[in-house]
Order: sequence, then C-alpha cells, then structure tokens
Amino acid sequence: MSAPYPQQTGLARTPEGANAKQSRRGRTSVGIGLLVMGAISTLATAFLYSQIFADLELYSEEQQSIQVVLAAVSVLVLLALFGTGIWNIVARRTWAKAPLVTAIVASGVSLIFAVINIVESLASTGKLPSFWIVIVYVAIIAQAIRLLRLDEPPMAPAPPLRPQPW
Repeated sequence: MSAPYPQQTGLARTPEGANAKQSRRGRTSVGIGLLVMGAISTLATAFLYSQIFADLELYSEEQQSIQVVLAAVSVLVLLALFGTGIWNIVARRTWAKAPLVTAIVASGVSLIFAVINIVESLASTGKLPSFWIVIVYVAIIAQAIRLLRLDEPPMAPAPPLRPQPW
C-alpha cells in the first residue's frame, strides 16, 4: 500500500526565454568586464606605486601617510572590482539584483577615480591621456542598468508531482 504524496501547487519560472538569455549573457559580460578592468587597474596601480615607492623616503610624514591611505583605497577598489565581477559571473543564472547594483557602484567609484586620474594627468603633463577606460566603465554601468530593467520571466504552474511507488 502506498500513501499518496501531496501535490505541488507552487509556481515555477519558465526555464528559457528571450529575457533569460539576455540576462545570462549580460551578467556574464558585466562580470568579465569587471574582471578585465580589475586586472588592467591592478597592473596600472602596480606600475604607479612602483614609481612612487622609489621616492617615498623624500616625502614628508604627512605625504607618506596620504600615499598609504591612497594605496589602501586602491587595493579596496581593486578587490571590489574582482569580487563583483566574480559575483556577477556566479549569479548569471539568477534574477538577483544585488550583483548588478554592486557592479554599478563599483564601476561608478572606479569611473570617478579614472576621471580624477585623467584630470590630474592632464594638469601635470599637459597632454590628454587616452580615456578609453572611462568609456568601458560607462559601458559596464549602462549594461548593468539595462539588465536591471529586464522583466523577470513569468511564473508558470509547476507540474504536479505524482506519487512514487516504492
């Protein structure tokens, strides 16, 4: 004798749809973009601080402490870029909004620092550096905003569970 199991009456998401594919591809591109920008920023930061550390002993104590704080903030921003990139790749099959919002915030902070670096470089050297990095951060922010605006797939009734004969 087998007892009937209760039937599942919940709702389930439809597995595929145009929005699901766009979301998955978009979240992957946001994640990879953040990882690439994190790697490029790491190389640029390492080069910058390799130049500064040679002259660090010539700075006053106040200037040295400012450089230490700036280095710490740079490391935190780099960790945020890498962590958010990985999080967006891992969460590409979900409809979670937190990874995308975090990507917007991390890219926005990096964008602000990139603009400050461009202005500082322009003021100190008189030459306008290439600002493709700004374009990439703006593209990542635009992609994340576009993904936040996608509609979630409609809920469809789940198929009823049948009793399993044991």
